[in-house]
Amino acid sequence: MKSSDGSKTQFPNEFGLISQLIPFSVDENLQDSDSVLVGIGDDAAVVSTPSGILLLTTDAIVDGIHFRSGDERWYDVGWKCAVSNLSDIAAMGGIPDHALVTLGVPKGSSIDTYSEFYSGMNEAFSKFGGRVVGGDVVSSPTMFVNMALTGHPASDVDGRAAWLTRSTAKVDDLVCVTGPLGGSAGGLEVMLAEDSNPSGQILIDRHFHPTPRIELGNLLVSSGVVCAMDVSDGLVGDLEKIANSSNVGITIEMSKIPIPPELIFMFSTSAIEFALSGGEDYELVFTAPKDVVEKLQQSNISEVSVIGRVTDSGNTPGTVDVFDSEGNNYEPSRQSWDHLDA
Repeated sequence: MKSSDGSKTQFPNEFGLISQLIPFSVDENLQDSDSVLVGIGDDAAVVSTPSGILLLTTDAIVDGIHFRSGDERWYDVGWKCAVSNLSDIAAMGGIPDHALVTLGVPKGSSIDTYSEFYSGMNEAFSKFGGRVVGGDVVSSPTMFVNMALTGHPASDVDGRAAWLTRSTAKVDDLVCVTGPLGGSAGGLEVMLAEDSNPSGQILIDRHFHPTPRIELGNLLVSSGVVCAMDVSDGLVGDLEKIANSSNVGITIEMSKIPIPPELIFMFSTSAIEFALSGGEDYELVFTAPKDVVEKLQQSNISEVSVIGRVTDSGNTPGTVDVFDSEGNNYEPSRQSWDHLDA
């Protein structure tokens, strides 16, 4: 990449690259620009078509980055591949429909690998909605899988099609999460350490078999929530994306973040680091006015935990401040996941 004077500049991080690509999607010379209701920069695109409104998302996994082929956990990898896309639809408050899958196949691969992989994908789709309807197969030196998934919007309190976005957080909104955080990252740590403790095995299962919050995302839409995303790259990093998109600040209280008891058992006081910065939990984090949150909590939605508040950004939009139990600012020792800094 080069700057305006022709000199090379440092390649941006993932979010920086996405920001530089956004103008290409809103080019006035492109046809049907008014059909794009939500474009680059959210969990999924929202587009208007003659047949109705569609949600569009895609996600890729690569051997050595997102999974290890040597583990031969193909069913688990297939499940997780489907869930990573399903979670994007959940983060928009949508309902999943159809998937296209592109396989990058190394020479000498076993057909059993892909049979198990598809079994895992289909099990996730059977449980949460959606189905594979086609795709492509290409030769590749490294195994990879890319999935594109469509969906459609749920209905809001007035029965109209609606969706959740990252750019609609408002000052004084409460910040909430839909379940415990850090279990997936803790499970990966346990697996790499080859620890056989039963609590560790529960965390490993959380890592390989996360749950996309489809029904809860639909409930958020019907309850009047408008701002959300899934926790896929780490709580603090993902909240920074909401804060940036909404031009606000966010404060969170460490003591209010729900953490799996198995994570505390295995990692003690270090568990909070996994909760703050560990990815792939696929819970939803959302912001909403106090009355909306109270209505959700009164509907026996025990999973919803209030962990912070949206603040005026001042001169520093996108800032997420973490406070410990004594009110001191806390700096996480782990960094949230960045695909271009892996």
